[in-house]
Amino acid sequence: METLAEFDAYRWYLVKTKPREERKVLSYLDLAHYTYLFPTYWKTIMFGRKREKKPLFPGYVFAYLRLKDDYHTIRYTRGVSGFVKFGGFPVSVREEIIEALKARTREDGTVRMISKPLKKGDRVKISEGPFAGFEAVFVESLNDGERVALLLEGLNTARVEINRVAVSTIR
Repeated sequence: METLAEFDAYRWYLVKTKPREERKVLSYLDLAHYTYLFPTYWKTIMFGRKREKKPLFPGYVFAYLRLKDDYHTIRYTRGVSGFVKFGGFPVSVREEIIEALKARTREDGTVRMISKPLKKGDRVKISEGPFAGFEAVFVESLNDGERVALLLEGLNTARVEINRVAVSTIR
């Protein structure tokens, strides 16, 4: 929880937006010359034929501000629902978290997703797409680094190639 002196210092805060109004809030922050961070990632849709940018934290924007001066301005901005709070007070985000996000951000603003490396033979579960819910066996990572080859169980061990972010290991 913040102390009174910390309300006067610049810190990163997590601003909660109204549903699907992140872009509106970002537009205001940009116009008002606030420093902000809105991490996105590439999501493959339409069975691997199209990619679009999606928010890494839907409904949230990181903003660098002084609560003492900026709280009411940000809180009552169109599209803002409030701040992430603890004990009724906005809580700042640790600088290490922001630096870690920035370190993984590409030039296009998307974050490189880091996942546990898969080994040949690992059992995985598919989380999205036409094979969502299926279990499979990892075969190999493909050249682009974003897709993997799997052997689907229950379909006469058919080989499929899907986006790596749609796969998680089974414990």
